[in-house]
Amino acid sequence: MRQLKRGIIISCQLEPGDPIEDVLFIVNMAKAAEWAGAVAIRTNGPKHVKAVKDSVSLPVIGLVKDRDYLTFITPTFEHAKSVIDAGADLVAIDCTRRERPMSLAKFFELMRNEFPDVAIIADIADEKDAEQVFPLKPDYFATTLCGYTDYTSDVLLPNIALVGRLAAKFDIPVIAEGGYSTLEHVDLAFQLGAHAVVIGTAITRPWLVIKMFVDKAKTIIKGRDEE
Repeated sequence: MRQLKRGIIISCQLEPGDPIEDVLFIVNMAKAAEWAGAVAIRTNGPKHVKAVKDSVSLPVIGLVKDRDYLTFITPTFEHAKSVIDAGADLVAIDCTRRERPMSLAKFFELMRNEFPDVAIIADIADEKDAEQVFPLKPDYFATTLCGYTDYTSDVLLPNIALVGRLAAKFDIPVIAEGGYSTLEHVDLAFQLGAHAVVIGTAITRPWLVIKMFVDKAKTIIKGRDEE
Protein backbone atom coordinates (compact mmCIF):
# COMPACT_ATOMS: atom_id res chain seq x y z
CA MET A 1 0.00 0.00 0.00
CA ARG A 2 1.35 3.42 -0.97
CA GLN A 3 1.99 5.46 2.18
CA LEU A 4 2.19 9.22 2.24
CA LYS A 5 5.27 10.93 3.61
CA ARG A 6 4.74 13.82 5.99
CA GLY A 7 4.72 17.17 4.26
CA ILE A 8 2.80 19.26 1.77
CA ILE A 9 0.26 17.82 -0.66
CA ILE A 10 -0.69 19.95 -3.65
CA SER A 11 -4.26 19.78 -4.90
CA CYS A 12 -4.30 20.37 -8.67
CA GLN A 13 -7.89 20.44 -9.88
CA LEU A 14 -10.05 22.27 -12.37
CA GLU A 15 -13.69 23.07 -11.75
CA PRO A 16 -16.53 23.71 -14.25
CA GLY A 17 -16.43 27.37 -15.22
CA ASP A 18 -12.70 27.79 -14.66
CA PRO A 19 -11.02 29.79 -17.45
CA ILE A 20 -8.48 27.01 -18.02
CA GLU A 21 -9.44 23.55 -19.27
CA ASP A 22 -6.12 22.30 -20.64
CA VAL A 23 -4.80 19.20 -18.88
CA LEU A 24 -1.28 20.55 -19.39
CA PHE A 25 -2.04 23.11 -16.69
CA ILE A 26 -2.58 20.27 -14.22
CA VAL A 27 0.55 18.47 -15.41
CA ASN A 28 2.73 21.57 -15.10
CA MET A 29 1.39 22.34 -11.62
CA ALA A 30 2.20 18.75 -10.62
CA LYS A 31 5.72 19.08 -12.04
CA ALA A 32 6.20 22.32 -10.11
CA ALA A 33 4.98 20.62 -6.93
CA GLU A 34 7.40 17.73 -7.40
CA TRP A 35 10.30 20.12 -8.05
CA ALA A 36 9.45 22.02 -4.85
CA GLY A 37 9.40 18.87 -2.73
CA ALA A 38 5.68 18.17 -2.25
CA VAL A 39 4.87 14.65 -1.06
CA ALA A 40 1.78 13.96 -3.21
CA ILE A 41 -0.66 15.34 -5.76
CA ARG A 42 -4.43 15.31 -5.32
CA THR A 43 -6.39 15.54 -8.55
CA ASN A 44 -9.86 15.03 -9.97
CA GLY A 45 -10.93 12.51 -12.60
CA PRO A 46 -9.24 9.65 -14.45
CA LYS A 47 -7.98 11.90 -17.27
CA HIS A 48 -6.04 14.12 -14.88
CA VAL A 49 -4.92 11.21 -12.70
CA LYS A 50 -3.36 9.48 -15.70
CA ALA A 51 -1.75 12.68 -16.97
CA VAL A 52 -0.15 13.34 -13.58
CA LYS A 53 0.98 9.71 -13.14
CA ASP A 54 2.62 9.84 -16.55
CA SER A 55 4.46 13.05 -15.67
CA VAL A 56 5.69 12.84 -12.06
CA SER A 57 6.87 10.17 -9.64
CA LEU A 58 4.82 11.43 -6.68
CA PRO A 59 1.92 9.44 -5.21
CA VAL A 60 -1.39 10.52 -6.72
CA ILE A 61 -4.57 10.88 -4.69
CA GLY A 62 -7.43 10.35 -7.11
CA LEU A 63 -11.05 11.37 -6.75
CA VAL A 64 -14.09 12.05 -8.89
CA LYS A 65 -16.38 14.99 -8.17
CA ASP A 66 -19.94 14.16 -9.16
CA ARG A 67 -22.42 16.86 -8.15
CA ASP A 68 -25.37 14.58 -8.87
CA TYR A 69 -24.79 13.23 -5.35
CA LEU A 70 -24.74 14.96 -1.96
CA THR A 71 -21.64 12.94 -1.15
CA PHE A 72 -20.01 14.34 -4.25
CA ILE A 73 -16.40 13.24 -3.81
CA THR A 74 -16.04 9.74 -5.29
CA PRO A 75 -19.60 8.79 -4.35
CA THR A 76 -19.61 5.29 -5.87
CA PHE A 77 -17.28 2.34 -6.25
CA GLU A 78 -17.40 2.82 -10.02
CA HIS A 79 -16.00 6.34 -9.57
CA ALA A 80 -13.21 4.97 -7.39
CA LYS A 81 -12.40 2.23 -9.89
CA SER A 82 -12.12 4.76 -12.71
CA VAL A 83 -9.32 6.70 -11.02
CA ILE A 84 -7.60 3.55 -9.75
CA ASP A 85 -7.56 2.14 -13.28
CA ALA A 86 -6.00 5.46 -14.34
CA GLY A 87 -3.19 4.97 -11.81
CA ALA A 88 -4.29 6.52 -8.51
CA ASP A 89 -2.25 5.28 -5.53
CA LEU A 90 -4.80 6.54 -3.02
CA VAL A 91 -8.49 7.38 -3.37
CA ALA A 92 -10.36 10.12 -1.53
CA ILE A 93 -13.94 9.22 -0.60
CA ASP A 94 -16.64 11.50 0.78
CA CYS A 95 -17.26 10.02 4.24
CA THR A 96 -19.64 12.64 5.55
CA ARG A 97 -22.93 11.54 7.08
CA ARG A 98 -25.06 12.79 4.22
CA GLU A 99 -27.30 10.67 2.01
CA ARG A 100 -25.21 8.41 -0.18
CA PRO A 101 -25.83 5.94 -3.03
CA MET A 102 -24.01 3.11 -1.22
CA SER A 103 -23.27 2.48 2.44
CA LEU A 104 -19.74 3.26 3.51
CA ALA A 105 -19.41 -0.26 4.90
CA LYS A 106 -20.17 -1.78 1.49
CA PHE A 107 -17.98 0.75 -0.30
CA PHE A 108 -15.01 -0.01 1.94
CA GLU A 109 -15.59 -3.75 1.61
CA LEU A 110 -15.45 -3.50 -2.18
CA MET A 111 -12.35 -1.34 -2.04
CA ARG A 112 -10.48 -3.66 0.31
CA ASN A 113 -11.44 -6.76 -1.69
CA GLU A 114 -10.82 -5.41 -5.17
CA PHE A 115 -7.96 -2.97 -4.53
CA PRO A 116 -6.18 -3.98 -1.31
CA ASP A 117 -3.06 -2.00 -2.25
CA VAL A 118 -4.90 1.30 -2.72
CA ALA A 119 -5.08 3.51 0.36
CA ILE A 120 -8.38 5.12 1.32
CA ILE A 121 -8.57 8.74 2.42
CA ALA A 122 -11.78 9.50 4.31
CA ASP A 123 -12.80 13.06 3.48
CA ILE A 124 -14.81 14.27 6.47
CA ALA A 125 -16.37 17.51 7.70
CA ASP A 126 -16.28 17.18 11.48
CA GLU A 127 -15.42 14.94 14.40
CA LYS A 128 -18.74 13.10 14.24
CA ASP A 129 -18.03 12.08 10.64
CA ALA A 130 -14.69 10.70 11.78
CA GLU A 131 -16.33 8.72 14.57
CA GLN A 132 -18.80 7.23 12.10
CA VAL A 133 -16.17 6.00 9.64
CA PHE A 134 -13.44 5.10 12.15
CA PRO A 135 -14.61 1.46 12.59
CA LEU A 136 -14.02 0.93 8.85
CA LYS A 137 -10.35 1.84 9.36
CA PRO A 138 -9.60 4.30 6.58
CA ASP A 139 -5.90 4.83 6.02
CA TYR A 140 -6.16 8.60 6.49
CA PHE A 141 -8.64 11.22 7.61
CA ALA A 142 -8.78 14.47 5.62
CA THR A 143 -10.67 17.55 6.79
CA THR A 144 -11.53 18.38 3.17
CA LEU A 145 -15.27 18.78 3.58
CA CYS A 146 -15.38 21.03 6.64
CA GLY A 147 -17.40 24.03 5.52
CA TYR A 148 -19.04 22.15 2.65
CA THR A 149 -21.86 20.40 4.50
CA ASP A 150 -25.02 21.88 5.98
CA TYR A 151 -23.77 21.07 9.47
CA THR A 152 -20.41 22.83 9.00
CA SER A 153 -21.39 25.70 6.68
CA ASP A 154 -20.80 28.30 9.40
CA VAL A 155 -17.30 27.07 10.31
CA LEU A 156 -14.43 29.47 9.67
CA LEU A 157 -11.71 27.91 7.56
CA PRO A 158 -9.16 26.56 7.96
CA ASN A 159 -10.51 24.57 10.91
CA ILE A 160 -7.13 23.88 12.47
CA ALA A 161 -8.70 22.97 15.81
CA LEU A 162 -10.47 20.05 14.11
CA VAL A 163 -7.10 18.69 13.03
CA GLY A 164 -5.92 18.76 16.64
CA ARG A 165 -9.01 16.99 17.94
CA LEU A 166 -8.80 14.25 15.32
CA ALA A 167 -5.08 13.71 15.88
CA ALA A 168 -5.59 13.44 19.64
CA LYS A 169 -8.58 11.10 19.46
CA PHE A 170 -7.76 8.65 16.65
CA ASP A 171 -4.79 6.54 15.66
CA ILE A 172 -5.32 7.38 11.99
CA PRO A 173 -3.06 10.01 10.34
CA VAL A 174 -4.81 13.32 9.72
CA ILE A 175 -4.46 15.34 6.53
CA ALA A 176 -5.30 19.00 7.04
CA GLU A 177 -7.25 20.38 4.11
CA GLY A 178 -9.65 23.22 3.46
CA GLY A 179 -8.68 26.88 3.38
CA TYR A 180 -4.96 26.49 4.11
CA SER A 181 -3.28 29.45 2.46
CA THR A 182 -0.51 30.80 4.71
CA LEU A 183 2.70 29.56 6.30
CA GLU A 184 1.13 30.21 9.70
CA HIS A 185 -1.76 27.86 8.88
CA VAL A 186 0.71 25.14 7.91
CA ASP A 187 2.79 25.67 11.04
CA LEU A 188 -0.22 25.44 13.35
CA ALA A 189 -1.60 22.35 11.60
CA PHE A 190 1.65 20.45 12.04
CA GLN A 191 1.94 21.63 15.64
CA LEU A 192 -1.50 20.14 16.34
CA GLY A 193 -0.59 16.79 14.84
CA ALA A 194 -1.28 16.91 11.11
CA HIS A 195 0.46 14.23 9.07
CA ALA A 196 0.28 16.37 5.95
CA VAL A 197 -1.29 19.63 4.79
CA VAL A 198 -3.06 20.14 1.46
CA ILE A 199 -2.61 23.43 -0.36
CA GLY A 200 -4.95 23.97 -3.28
CA THR A 201 -6.81 27.12 -4.33
CA ALA A 202 -4.18 29.45 -2.86
CA ILE A 203 -1.66 28.08 -5.38
CA THR A 204 -3.33 26.11 -8.12
CA ARG A 205 -6.23 28.40 -9.04
CA PRO A 206 -4.32 31.64 -9.72
CA TRP A 207 -7.23 33.19 -11.60
CA LEU A 208 -9.04 33.55 -8.27
CA VAL A 209 -6.05 35.38 -6.81
CA ILE A 210 -5.93 37.61 -9.89
CA LYS A 211 -9.65 38.34 -9.54
CA MET A 212 -9.17 39.30 -5.89
CA PHE A 213 -6.63 41.96 -6.85
CA VAL A 214 -8.69 43.15 -9.83
CA ASP A 215 -11.88 43.46 -7.77
CA LYS A 216 -10.01 45.37 -5.07
CA ALA A 217 -8.57 47.74 -7.66
CA LYS A 218 -12.00 48.34 -9.18
CA THR A 219 -13.44 49.19 -5.77
CA ILE A 220 -10.62 51.64 -5.02
CA ILE A 221 -10.83 53.29 -8.46
CA LYS A 222 -14.60 53.62 -8.25
CA GLY A 223 -14.36 55.18 -4.80
CA ARG A 224 -11.82 57.75 -5.96
CA ASP A 225 -13.77 58.58 -9.11
CA GLU A 226 -16.82 59.34 -6.95
CA GLU A 227 -14.91 61.71 -4.65
